[in-house]
This record gives sequence, C-alpha cells and structure tokens, in this order.
Amino acid sequence: MDLDDLRRLRADAAASMQTAATAIEDLETAETAADDEAMVSTLAAFESAETAFNTASARVQRAEAVEAANATAAAGGDTAPAAPGTAPAAAINPADNGVEIGFMMHALTNARGDRDRACAMLDEGGHSGISAALSGATDAAGGVTIPRAQSDQIIELLRPMVAVRALGARVMPMPAGQVRDAQLTGSATASYGVENGAAIESQQTFGSVDKAFKTLKALVPVGNALLRHSNAAVAALIRDDLLQVMALREDLGFMRDAGAANTPFGLRFWTPIANWQDAVANTQAVVELALRRVVSRVEDANVMMVSPGWIMRAATRNFLASLREPNHGSYLFPSLQRNGDGTLMGYPIKTTSQIPANLGIGTNETEVYFADFNEVMIGDAMTVTIATSSEAAYVDQGGNTVSAFQNDLTLMRAISEHDLAPRHVEALAGLNGVGWTF
Repeated sequence: MDLDDLRRLRADAAASMQTAATAIEDLETAETAADDEAMVSTLAAFESAETAFNTASARVQRAEAVEAANATAAAGGDTAPAAPGTAPAAAINPADNGVEIGFMMHALTNARGDRDRACAMLDEGGHSGISAALSGATDAAGGVTIPRAQSDQIIELLRPMVAVRALGARVMPMPAGQVRDAQLTGSATASYGVENGAAIESQQTFGSVDKAFKTLKALVPVGNALLRHSNAAVAALIRDDLLQVMALREDLGFMRDAGAANTPFGLRFWTPIANWQDAVANTQAVVELALRRVVSRVEDANVMMVSPGWIMRAATRNFLASLREPNHGSYLFPSLQRNGDGTLMGYPIKTTSQIPANLGIGTNETEVYFADFNEVMIGDAMTVTIATSSEAAYVDQGGNTVSAFQNDLTLMRAISEHDLAPRHVEALAGLNGVGWTF
C-alpha cells in the first residue's frame, strides 16, 4: 500500500467517525428515551472507527517519514541549508528537469521491470542519485509509483504545455483521492437606511464542488535499438514523449470531456448555457461583437479577473489575426501580430490542437474558451506510476493491434490521477465560431 492509499484509509476512518458521532448525537437529543441497545452499538461503532483512524494515522506518519528519508537519500543529504536571503538552487540546465523519470524508465526497461537490477544499472552508469530515488519508489499494480519529488517535476513540466494549467488554473493536491470545495451560491446584501435604524438581515448560501480521481494513462512505444544506447539524450526523449501525450490528453479532458467513462467534466460542460454562444458567423463585425460579449458575460458576474485568458486552436488565432477593418484596412486585433500567441482584448491566449475544427452541422465550427482561470481548480494526486513491457501488444490510433515483441518495441506507460472543477461557473464563457479557422 502506498502513501496515498494510507491517506485514503485515514480519510475513510474519519468519515466513519463523523457518521457514528452524528448518530450518537441524534440518539442523545431524541425526544423519546434512547434505545440502550442502539446507543451501545453506536458507541462501539464510534470507538471502532476511532481505532481505525489512529492506526491509519500512525501508518501515514511512518510512510511520510520513509518518503522524506528516501528524498534526502536521493539528494545526497549533505547539502548545507541556504543562507538567509539567497535563492534556492536550480538545475544548471532547465532542459534537464524531469529527465530522472526518463532514466528510471530506461533502466526499468533494460532490467525487464526488476527494480533492484534497474537501480544497480543506474549506479554503474554513475547515476547514484536517480538510483536512490528509484529504490525508494513503491510497487504498484503493474508498475512502480515513483517518488513524489520526481513526480512533481513532471507535473510542473506539464504546466506550460497544458493550456488550462498554463493560464493559471489552481492545482490542489488530492492525496486522499477526493476533495470537496465550498462554493458561494448566494451572496449577502447591503442596503441604506435611516440613522440608528435596524440593519436588514441577509445571509450567504454555500454549495459544494466535489473532485475525485480520474485516471490518465499515457502509452509510448519506443524502439529497442534506441533503448540499448544509454545516454541522457535517450532519457530526455522518453520524458518528452510522455509529456507530449499526457499534455494533449489533459487538454482534451479539461476542456471537452463530458464526465463519461471516468473522464473529467470539462470546461465546455461546466459553462452555463447563458454564457455560451452558438453558431457565430465569421464576418468582422459579428466576430468582434461576439468576443466582447464573451468577456462581458464573465465581467458582469463580478468575477475577480485574477487570471483571465483565452483558449483556442492555432488556426482560430491566425484567423482572428487576419481580420481587417473594412473601411481603412487596419488589423481588427493588432495585438495578435506580435510573436507568440499574443493577447486578445488585453487577455493572454493559449492555443491547443485538441479543440476540433469540424463541429456543427456544416462540420466547419470550432470553439473558443474564455475564463478567469484562477476560479478553475485542478485536483492532482501529484504522483506518476510507470511500467514497461517488451512483450505486450497495443492498439494504435488507427485501430490496428501492434505486437511490441514482433516489432522490437518496448511499451512505456505512465499513469497520473487528477480532476477539474470551477469554484464558480460564472467565471466561464465561450462560443462556437462558424468558419473561424483556415
């Protein structure tokens, strides 16, 4: 059982304690005399749950201590603390961040999944720090859950690659597998009145937004001829392939998945109907009015606008960049002429290929998203589980079954867990544009 499993056990025990405590209180405050037998049973249930909670807490503390020790061993443990006022150390080459996972997968592949042999290979290759980290990994079904320090690097590298993360969505650890956030559904009010008069009463109302793990799996086939050459370039290639497939699927899930088949509930389906415009034409005047209406829907909802931004296809951004004012020919959105994705209406843009361009009746519609991404919450398990196989088969995107053994390939699989939900759906808006791509 890994650390996250133990935390989930502790959370379940705490929930059982709460249920039993509520039942005891109901029996004590009942108008009729409490049933002695029911009270004894309920007290016993509370004591059992309390014992389970204390046992789970002790196991969590031990596992946390082991994880901290492994992290110290992986780092060498001999680094002096930084002097006050100094910045923490950073990688000499930022391009090498997260490459440890590539080395781990490479070693596990050559060792055919044997973690001890993989650690020995890393030691022989002069990668003792990575070997120490891998030795502290926990076994998982069909693979290895790598230490949190290395998992955090991969998750941080995903941030600029996934449009929703890059625009400022808040990432919250979900070690127990589920998070419940409070949501303000009704505000208090204020009013004027005569001096010394009574204030008019008002009350806030709250709801809840639940997030639970959705499992993302990335599968990357790599040629064994390449894997036989052990160097940093191969490790970086493995890391980059995993990042690319995970980022593409996260973008699709965070924006367009409808919550079916254990997928997240994406922004498109969280957005209120009143904040979404359908079938917007592509003439200059209609485009500008529609975009201003999208922004107004969010601003008029008194959203704080801490991290507002747009998500669209690159072809949609280029379409908007090409629009000119019909009378004097100037660009309608001159801020899009700058290098990079630019800004639109003063707000940054992130592009992704995961937004389709063939939607609608005419198969020529695409989507444009706008939100204050400070209101978008990503619950993340903050761990990555990896596994390798040179014997398995897989089904490619064309529906063909490919044998890894027959084609001299090794399959590398990474699994992460996360979910998405907005704190306030009023912070989301968007539209379907007809012919908004080239």
